[in-house]
Amino acid sequence: MLLIAFRLLFSTLPMSTYLVITRGRELDSRYSLDKTIENTMGRGLECNIQLNDPLSSRVHARLVFKESQWRVLDAGSRNGTLLNGSKIDVAVLAHGNKIRIGNTELEFVDDTINEDITVERINLSHDLRGDKIGSSPDGLASGMSAFLSLRKAGRAEDLADLHQLSIRCISLTTPNEVVKLAIDVFRSRTRATFVAFLLADDDGKLTVQGKYPNNNHETRITLSDKLTEMVCKQATAVWVKNETQAPGEGALQHYADAICVPLLYEGKTIGVIHLYREKEVFEKHSFDFTIAAASFLAAGLVRARNESSLRIDHGRLQVKNADFDELLGESTLMLELKERIKRVAKATGSILIRGESGVGKELVARAIHKASTRADRPMLSVNCAAIPGELMESQLFGHVKGAFTGADKDHIGWFQQAHGGTLFLDEIGEMTLSGQAKLLRILEGHPFLPVGGRKEVRVDVRVLTATNRDLSEFVADKRFREDLYYRLSVFEMKVPALRQRAGDITLLLNHFLEHFGRQHGRTQIKLSEAARKRLLEYNWPGNVRQLRNIIDSAVVLATGDEIQASDLTLHESKTEVFDTLNIEQWEKRLIQEAMRRTRGSIPEAAELLGISRATMYRKLETYSIDKDDFDNR
Repeated sequence: MLLIAFRLLFSTLPMSTYLVITRGRELDSRYSLDKTIENTMGRGLECNIQLNDPLSSRVHARLVFKESQWRVLDAGSRNGTLLNGSKIDVAVLAHGNKIRIGNTELEFVDDTINEDITVERINLSHDLRGDKIGSSPDGLASGMSAFLSLRKAGRAEDLADLHQLSIRCISLTTPNEVVKLAIDVFRSRTRATFVAFLLADDDGKLTVQGKYPNNNHETRITLSDKLTEMVCKQATAVWVKNETQAPGEGALQHYADAICVPLLYEGKTIGVIHLYREKEVFEKHSFDFTIAAASFLAAGLVRARNESSLRIDHGRLQVKNADFDELLGESTLMLELKERIKRVAKATGSILIRGESGVGKELVARAIHKASTRADRPMLSVNCAAIPGELMESQLFGHVKGAFTGADKDHIGWFQQAHGGTLFLDEIGEMTLSGQAKLLRILEGHPFLPVGGRKEVRVDVRVLTATNRDLSEFVADKRFREDLYYRLSVFEMKVPALRQRAGDITLLLNHFLEHFGRQHGRTQIKLSEAARKRLLEYNWPGNVRQLRNIIDSAVVLATGDEIQASDLTLHESKTEVFDTLNIEQWEKRLIQEAMRRTRGSIPEAAELLGISRATMYRKLETYSIDKDDFDNR
């Protein structure tokens, strides 16, 4: 860390912005930069700054002054432009930055930051960027240095307040909460007369987000813009002793002392802290305390900002997708399903959720997770059918760099990401056999190896699975492991099709109509009697998903405030194609269709099929067909 004591009064002598060669040919040569033009660098004679370096391109880079900041831009050079050791396309320059072109290194010097500061005497300056390669760019190392200074000085109360501040920052969810807490702590610990927090917006512009005192009518404060500019450009914390108070000489003329510290995160200034005193000067421990606090306040502000943004985005997604936290439905089958969810959610075994496509199997999984003991931990959802077979294991269990072509870095799989929570695997029947073997080991409590890895990984994950296929058929065809099938179906839940929930269709219709009416700005829209009648009589082969999409489309297509039957994009189900020649499969389908047409009446279904009741009962048991699934209540 660089700690410099200044005793020189800043003068008003003309200053300049320039580059100085610190490595390579023509060492110590200086090149002035002009704010009004585009300053070019390279081997070419047309460049403003000509470099005698064979590794430099003819026009290698450009330096421009834009929006009160100097920027360096690579001009499509052959070997690239480096700033402080990192390759860049465009970057903002700060005083002391090192630009590397080929074998030539140039330092950017910006002395204009000291112009017009005539009465402010610098007492201490602390460089937060670090002076060693690999040091933290966020002031964390500098914060630790300040922390150690406080401990060496025996400032136990300061250390305790820093500890409490860091802990409380973790629990805060908005930047305003972090700023308010920090202002209270700084005011109490440093006894500052005035405290102000400036935060950068998306465009990098600093604005006051919080201050003390907050009553503008009683206290009118003008912040020192030059002080703000200095700490931002130099990434330096400054402690000012304004010993020479003269009228009309800057924003600090009414104050005896000031501390100004930038908030750095990932090498960028995201804010500035101003502390002023009217009468007495600050003590050194106040300067150390502010630097130490700033080192973690920056990260706390960014975390709170991200959390707030994620919370807003999550709310918008919920509104946009028309999902609902609760399973909507009051039919007998849905009430039985909800009761069963409550009973199995607290258990630890795996749950297999069965049902046709579009019935809401993921909603059932989320309801199980929310009612479980893991509700405060994440639930991740994976559609196995959407993952290519050759990438199935890599996505689920992770891989190490170089495990296969294209694996250019380590990848953490879904199981590790869901550690401690719940993992929902939809379309489980599509999982590869090798993936099934690893899944079985995990369910049995064994660790697993990522693809290409040598170190075993152990996870604590509750697995919920779902399928719209008959896994017993997959087992018979050797496409699914029988031992895994029994492991996954410790508890089995059947989600009823929408046609079996006749009483719930009206409830769902009203829910989706209200949602999409609000989303598309048509809150007055309603269903005509003819349209409602057609929707209630429809068979819904696509279940709740199809109903949702139909209402979404109808709200947009309707020409008036009433949805007509012609606005509904309903498709009559087509005759089933021959997707299999397996006689047993067709027999099962015929029995299911007969049960569907007779609403679960076994005698009537047997009569339709031309078989005896005894044969019908035997077939129902053979194919595990539950007559209650066809009772349309």
